[in-house]
Amino acid sequence: MYEHCPMGIVSGELKKIVESMISTIEAARDPMQTRGTVKVDVKLVGQQSSESKIRNFTLKSDEPLTSGGTDTGPNPLEFFVASVGFCENVTFARHAALLDLNLKSLETTIRGHWERKGQFEIDGADPSFRDMTVETKVVSDDPVEKIVEITRLAHKRCPMHATISKAMKVTDKLFVNGEEVPI
Repeated sequence: MYEHCPMGIVSGELKKIVESMISTIEAARDPMQTRGTVKVDVKLVGQQSSESKIRNFTLKSDEPLTSGGTDTGPNPLEFFVASVGFCENVTFARHAALLDLNLKSLETTIRGHWERKGQFEIDGADPSFRDMTVETKVVSDDPVEKIVEITRLAHKRCPMHATISKAMKVTDKLFVNGEEVPI
């Protein structure tokens, strides 16, 4: 789809858009102009199935059949974990554009563990996530050091990563062209 882009899957146009976003944020004088707000409406439509209206999109969430759902969509925890990956990829792409990284491929895998007993307060358990692992997989011909720098920026500046890092143990891993690289 983006084969024509000189920067791989991230276009030069994205760089201009991100630079404009940065300029707008830097120029803001009122703190309310720099505060991001996310509003989502969610309605239970049956059993454990819900629909969410987000801008012009409708998302459906449900539980698997084994949990009493109808399996018509990802469950809420899957959306939560996926949102970490979505946010990481957006943040990485923005910094890849700013730093002219020739990005051929970016995949992020997130794995989180939580205590199922906590949903029913069995043995006084807490249902929160205990830990997450964020694996960033990059394919690029650019220097590994540049990819490491962008990965560090993405982890530091991604709102989801910043949030989960305050709430639980997060392990970050980076793979460049199939090889694990320390970050």
